[in-house]
Amino acid sequence: MSLRRRIFALVVILATTVVLWQGAIRAQTVPASDIRTLMADLSDVKTTRRDTVTRILQVASKDPSAREYVLQKLPEMIEAGTDEPWLNAIRLAGQMKAVEAIPSLMQEMSRRTFPAEPIISGGGLMRLDNDIVAKALSQIGDAAIPSVVTLLKSSEASTRRRAVLILRNIHSNASRKILQDRLPQETNPDIKKLIEDSLHS
Repeated sequence: MSLRRRIFALVVILATTVVLWQGAIRAQTVPASDIRTLMADLSDVKTTRRDTVTRILQVASKDPSAREYVLQKLPEMIEAGTDEPWLNAIRLAGQMKAVEAIPSLMQEMSRRTFPAEPIISGGGLMRLDNDIVAKALSQIGDAAIPSVVTLLKSSEASTRRRAVLILRNIHSNASRKILQDRLPQETNPDIKKLIEDSLHS
């Protein structure tokens, strides 16, 4: 190969490397800036759009730093938010399995139940479609179990029922074990039947 061809080949390789390097830089920085804008949009009912949650999930799934940013923001949005931003933050917490949001979600369990889905069927009640906070905890999975167990000790039957439904929807070996242990202790016949049905589902 002549010297001229070698130089040309070297220039091509260097140019390709620069383009790839610039692309990698863009891939790392653009989602990070996008996620800040999207989270700001999500926190304001005037700016949030129907697809904002979907877009946040897409960016966070591709960029670990973007995911970390969302996970840091969710607890304060859940605790301070109202209306649509509050609902969207809770949906995100469940879909992202945000362990960081568990304490905030547990605080929100003191609120009245709020629908997670616009249309609720009989089966939807069992899937917590009528209870967005409990549904998010169930989506987080086993990491939420220690917190949910505390709800089983409540004197309020409605709270214990919500806890049983969360454990039912987690549907893991660990959640089944908690339900089995709770069964002989439960005094409410309706909740006892729910536990039995959950263990056989």
